[in-house]
This record gives sequence, structure tokens and C-alpha cells, in this order.
Amino acid sequence: MTERRQAPRGEQALAARFRTGDRAAFDEIVRLHRQMIYRVVYRLLGNHHDADEAAQQAFIRAWKSRHGFRGDSALRTWLTRIALNAAKSLHSGRRPMEELMENHRESPAEPVDETIRRQQLRARVQRLVGELPPRQREVVALKVLSEMTYKEVADVMGLSEGTIKAHLHQAVANLRRAMVPARESQGVHS
Repeated sequence: MTERRQAPRGEQALAARFRTGDRAAFDEIVRLHRQMIYRVVYRLLGNHHDADEAAQQAFIRAWKSRHGFRGDSALRTWLTRIALNAAKSLHSGRRPMEELMENHRESPAEPVDETIRRQQLRARVQRLVGELPPRQREVVALKVLSEMTYKEVADVMGLSEGTIKAHLHQAVANLRRAMVPARESQGVHS
């Protein structure tokens, strides 16, 4: 069964006003979708500065290409596709020093408490997601972290739902393999 989220009537009217160049409608769209777009690009890029820049670029691109939005997909899907492309452009254009530093940072041998251990594990998983091949990383960011449906992810990425499922399956397998050495070094066995 394929999930499909329908845009509320109010959002459809807002999108129609946006397409005609209504600046107030655009401001409302930014207000409604700003946090979601930021979260998507942050999960792909891994730092606030780049995520903020990519989100801003996404909304600038959306405004400039508003006439191209036909309403075939949900506004959220269209904006996410633009944000994904903005993040790709930003990421391919540079390799931030923070990313290089992050990969060489040492973690303490024994965490002080459970909260720190969870934070370290979350940071490790985020780093490992960032090391996945680009398509797998994008699928994980959209499907798992942003909780989009397979259909929405397929629409955003321009791929079939089956291809999205295959990329997600491979990403999970890659993450499991990468996590095994970490679990063994912490004395955790599955």
C-alpha cells in the first residue's frame, strides 16, 4: 500500500498565490516549512552554518522558480527537492574544515554516564550516515530522519519507490557493518 499525504486546502490556495508572485504567500510558506527544510539539509551537511546557507539558497531558488511549480506534487515535496539540490551543490563545492576535524576527534575511553554514551553513539551514527554514499545518505536523511513516506522520498529524488527501498536497505546494512567494530570495542555484543 502506498502512502500519500494530501496538502490541506489552505496550503493549495497558498501555493496558488505563491505561483502568481504573492510575496505574503511566499513568506507564509517559508514560515511553515523553514524548520523542516533546515532539518533535512542539516542532516545531510552536518553543521549549522552550511545547513543555514543551504536552506536559504533553497528558498531563494524556490522563489525564482515559483512559476515552475505546477502542483503535481505537494509543496513540501517540491521544496525538499530544491533543498536537497542546494545541499548537494554546497557540499560538492567544498569540504569544510569542521568535517575533517570531526573525523579525527577522539572520544573518551569510558563515558561518564549513560547520557554521554548516548550522545556519543548519536554523534557516531550521524557521522557514519555522513560517510554513506550520497544517494544512501539522502534516502536516510529523507526517509528515516525526516520521516517522509517512500512515495515522498521517491518524488523528491526522482526515483522509483523500489529504488528508494533498495537504497535504504543498503544504507542500513552499511551502517550495521560500520557499527560492529564500535559495539565490539565497547564490549557490546548482539
